[in-house]
Amino acid sequence: MTRKILKGWIFDVYPVYGGMRLWFIDPSGQKHRLFDSFSPSFYVGGPSSQLKKTLSFISRLNLPLRIKPSEGIEFYSGETIPVARVTVFNPLDYAKVVKWVITLENKKENRSLTLNLYNCDLSLPQLYFFSKDLFPLAFCEIGVGDKGEIQKIELMDLPWSTDYTIPPLSVMHLKMEGESIHPDQCGPRPLEIEIEGTTHVIEGVSERETIEQFNSMLARYDPDLILSEWGDPCILPQLISSAERLGLPLNLNREPSRKVHSRKEQSYFSYGRIVHKAQARLLFGRWHIDVCNSFLVSHTELEGVFEFARLSKIPVQQMARTSTGTGITSMQMDLAFQENILIPWRKREPEGFKSASQLLLSDKGGLTYTPKLGFHEEVGELDFASMYPSIMVKYNISPETINCRCCFDNLVPEIGHHLCKKRKGLIPRFLKPLLDKRTQYKRLMKEAEDPEQKRIYDERQSALKWGLVTTFGYQGYKNARFGKIEAHEAITAYSREKLLQAKSLVEAEGFEMIHAIVDSLMIRKWGTSEAAYEALALKISATCEIPIAFEGIFNWLHFPPSKSNPGLATPGRYLGVYRSGKTKLRGIEARRSDTPVFIKRAQLEMIEILSAARNREAYQSILPQVTDCFERYRDKLRSGQVPFFDLAISKALSKAPSEYQKASLIAIVANELAARGVRLMPGQTISYVITEMKARVPADRARALGFIDGAWGYDVEKYEALLSEALEVLCPVGMSTHSVRVG
Repeated sequence: MTRKILKGWIFDVYPVYGGMRLWFIDPSGQKHRLFDSFSPSFYVGGPSSQLKKTLSFISRLNLPLRIKPSEGIEFYSGETIPVARVTVFNPLDYAKVVKWVITLENKKENRSLTLNLYNCDLSLPQLYFFSKDLFPLAFCEIGVGDKGEIQKIELMDLPWSTDYTIPPLSVMHLKMEGESIHPDQCGPRPLEIEIEGTTHVIEGVSERETIEQFNSMLARYDPDLILSEWGDPCILPQLISSAERLGLPLNLNREPSRKVHSRKEQSYFSYGRIVHKAQARLLFGRWHIDVCNSFLVSHTELEGVFEFARLSKIPVQQMARTSTGTGITSMQMDLAFQENILIPWRKREPEGFKSASQLLLSDKGGLTYTPKLGFHEEVGELDFASMYPSIMVKYNISPETINCRCCFDNLVPEIGHHLCKKRKGLIPRFLKPLLDKRTQYKRLMKEAEDPEQKRIYDERQSALKWGLVTTFGYQGYKNARFGKIEAHEAITAYSREKLLQAKSLVEAEGFEMIHAIVDSLMIRKWGTSEAAYEALALKISATCEIPIAFEGIFNWLHFPPSKSNPGLATPGRYLGVYRSGKTKLRGIEARRSDTPVFIKRAQLEMIEILSAARNREAYQSILPQVTDCFERYRDKLRSGQVPFFDLAISKALSKAPSEYQKASLIAIVANELAARGVRLMPGQTISYVITEMKARVPADRARALGFIDGAWGYDVEKYEALLSEALEVLCPVGMSTHSVRVG
């Protein structure tokens, strides 16, 4: 019998004995600790003789489970196949059962008889949300028994809604006092805690007092979210270690029987670079999000994380620390799950054979035209809206539809692949609502008058943008669950065709091509109105069957010379100002992550001065003001008073410190940190200040930001050179720069 009805939001979900713990927050902010029974399942398929042996092994595990015949849809063929469904009654046993089956499979001598496992490597919260058709932060009505057991859940929300709200969250901010420097890469600093507008600093006390004060604040404020800077790799591990050593409790979790969950750090190679993923510290019944260990938070703020968690059905804490690719894959798996498509344990579809000539033809990528070097006025910009995802939807490009067994006449341009016309692909079906939702957010953002609401819509659509970009990239990723290189090739082939069609049309209309890259065109016809550009965009959209949007007209657009070849411009390096006053910067110092704050600030201030220019003549006349700005910043450098933090250069390690052969600046600082006992892994970012670039002793050329002190100065000459480079980018070829003194 239902004892009470609750309305509110699903806050956290994780497995406990016999089911799932569900934390629920009602509109008043009150937290409810509930329980929902849940028995997860996975599937096994393959040759009957081998399947029988494996199922016999599973049945002898002496665990509460059930094995019964079932069936599901095989992803690539679309055919219904027989499988065995293994249901584990206690979720805490689920991972063990799956691991035993995988271990058994890996030991088999005859690899040709390997069984197929399905749905086995989804996390338990994912399986719970998929099975119950729920999602994180969903607004629900829940019927609860007298022991907190859930008796019914009525969903009053949809993941595709754009007007949802999140629960009232109490937030505690946790960081080390001072600038945001990795705590392992600097000396000891006091712990700073900010909550409800008040900042508390815990300093000058013993470890025991620190733990006691921290516990006291947790008990007093009971935060739903601990938002930290470097909480994953440093602050929480240090607090946990101190509490364990002293035999004290540390009440980070709301679930009394659970310890803080740890995930190991790792370094891996991705898209041509080494990436480091820091260890994670996850809580139960409370969230911990490290803003320095989250791609989504750094690019879309918390609203982007909430948006992705709702759509991917990955709990918020986990979503904050995982990649957009993992979130996108989870959305695809959810759609497959709802349609009874079996989700393969690992990708088994190899790349089809291609001759050398076929490889050259199909592996071209997007189309890019070299931009016209120099300064341009009255340039209009047209951008295809989410070009690659739109192509996937329009032409039904998906791993199971590319090179199907039936539609040989439905050819992809140029490369010879063909696409199915009879079966709608999983990827296009997943993408369509995602594209529609982003379009809605962009419309709502334009219509919103409240700046806060505008910001929220912008952060949510930005998260979807990253997801859409990732969907294309994952088609070419060798380990993607629902990826296939031939699908990737088909997408880029269509994109090249669309850009060529658009180029032909704009040139036929009398426009000059200034630049074109993959999904964007920068074109000019003197005296053309915005209405004429809008009309042109409609015409291109109709011809190409992919929507293209008019972004605006630049008052001026500048493509500076390439550093390696001054006679050419670089496609990804330019700056411009629209008539609206909005700037667009690509590839210059202000956009680079390794540019010191001081140089970024100077360049942005100089660009702000130039943004007032309406044409070439005005730009030329404003350059002396830019010179004055440059000289002010140069004087600051020469005064020796610029803070080290503002001069720090941050770069990622490509290897372990001991593996560097040359005394580059990053190698010098990495070895300094290693000598101080700092453990560094490839992919980690370190920050340093250039102290004396031409010093005879390599160790004197640069110092780690976190350990540099007043005994050291900075290399004024080197930083002046960096400042000069930031200015030179703004001085177009052919303009008089006699007043710009960079020496």
